[in-house]
Amino acid sequence: MGNARLAHLGVIVHRLDTAEPFYARLGLSPARRESLDRERVRVTFLPVANAEIELLEPAGPEGPLSRFLAARGEGIHHIAFEVDDIERALAIAVASGMRAIDQVPRPGAHGTRVAFLHPGSAHGILLELVERPQP
Repeated sequence: MGNARLAHLGVIVHRLDTAEPFYARLGLSPARRESLDRERVRVTFLPVANAEIELLEPAGPEGPLSRFLAARGEGIHHIAFEVDDIERALAIAVASGMRAIDQVPRPGAHGTRVAFLHPGSAHGILLELVERPQP
């Protein structure tokens, strides 16, 4: 996947308002918060060195994130890798035998484009590919 870099670690929580103070006690301050209505999720990003922790709160009882939270509880949801060319990275992943959840990239938080790879082909971990907007 070329120059992939750790972008963030996704952590699913019941409520951002409860989780943020916990991370604040660790010295991590929220940098930005966003609602992704299409994905039915609210997110907060906490900078950590050259990456971030993304807190995810389902924005209602429906959808895959709500089902994930109900089945597994709070905890790590995914690992995200920043890539320079998401189409190329997705093609390489699929060609190497990984199963793509997204056949084409979709809009992500803060103007990014994202694509997910199925945990069944990634040792049980949901992987996210992230391409940041070009300046």
